[in-house]
Amino acid sequence: MSSSENNRANGPSERYFSAVGAGAAILGLVTYVISALLHPWTPPHETQAAFADYAVESTWALYHLGELLGILLMCTAILALTWRLRRGVAGVWATLGGAAMVVCAGVYAVFIAVDGVALGILVDRWAEAGPEQQELMFETAFAVRQIEGGLFSIQWLMFGIAAGLFAGAFFASAETPFRLGWLSGMGWLSVVASLGALSFGVVQAQTGYSDLSMAFQTELYFGVVWVVAVGLFLYRHPVHVDTLDEVSHREDDEQRHDPAS
Repeated sequence: MSSSENNRANGPSERYFSAVGAGAAILGLVTYVISALLHPWTPPHETQAAFADYAVESTWALYHLGELLGILLMCTAILALTWRLRRGVAGVWATLGGAAMVVCAGVYAVFIAVDGVALGILVDRWAEAGPEQQELMFETAFAVRQIEGGLFSIQWLMFGIAAGLFAGAFFASAETPFRLGWLSGMGWLSVVASLGALSFGVVQAQTGYSDLSMAFQTELYFGVVWVVAVGLFLYRHPVHVDTLDEVSHREDDEQRHDPAS
């Protein structure tokens, strides 16, 4: 079967999965952001103040479940990207990246179980405890918070690994990493998102929740941009084209030479 025949054979399911992925990327990001905005903004390393804020939250578990739903939707988008880039050498990198992202989502699910369920219950118990029990309950909740911080670190390390592997997939699909086009551009954005997530993951693992790790959280915005870009890529290029970068450049040339433009 020729490449063009293979594209026609795989086109409908590939196009549909890409459409699902594009929608999931944006819907997942919106769901996550809305849920995160409902979360108390007290820095987690200001433990006493943070726990006091958490104790008065009646919907603590619900918006954490909203965050989990957002992450699962974004993971769906990454799996759609894995399917979209599945051919040839790029497919090896994309498959590994998709597997890493599934692990990332799995770690995040455990993180939500610890932060969104267990910690909420312990903080409530701490707030309701008598003076003789409060110190013990506080230290117990603090210990759970450290487990949460460790999971948060591993989650972003896995995200960074996944984004780095997808950089390999995009570069393997591109004509050359240094020629401007969708594939090469996505490759370099994947590199930036990967480095941002990895740097935060390492700092979080080394220091736990701290002023330094809070400062490094700004690096995670590159991951947000990357997820949006994945959605746009799946929307703009839902099916495989052997020379996608050439098509991109031809479209640019046509726009430059279009008298109406």
